[in-house]
Amino acid sequence: MFWISLMLVGTGVLLLWFWRKSIKTKSTVPLVREEKALAAEKNTTVIESPVKEFSILFGPGSSLLESQSMIRIRECLSPFILSQIGYITLIGSADASGNLATNRRLVKERIQAVESYLISLGIPKGKIEKVLLNPSFGRSFEQRRLLRSVQIQYKLETLK
Repeated sequence: MFWISLMLVGTGVLLLWFWRKSIKTKSTVPLVREEKALAAEKNTTVIESPVKEFSILFGPGSSLLESQSMIRIRECLSPFILSQIGYITLIGSADASGNLATNRRLVKERIQAVESYLISLGIPKGKIEKVLLNPSFGRSFEQRRLLRSVQIQYKLETLK
């Protein structure tokens, strides 16, 4: 029994010795590569723009993205801007007049409509964040109209 324990301990020490030796010999090449990659990253700076935003309005009880809204999105997010987008946040809201559950559903549908259109323009889904606001009461007709919207906020990223 003593000899078996001694053999197991000896084998463990031998394996540990080989493992440590293999780490020392294998690690020199990857470390050089990592240092070169880190040096390149140190020379690269990402510059973020201030947050830019615009809103897309919807009709009462509607989540249909109308043609003038699509034109507005294409005007505000030109191909040049699309190539530099760091992220986009979609903030959906609705007027609270009417059924609350219906208004919450409209907020989701409006955001989905805008998100689908942005994806069709080439924006990766991973760069789109969604925020759903609870329906709010507008005091005037104009405030209620403005609440039926999806606000699009974005930042541009450029490398220096």
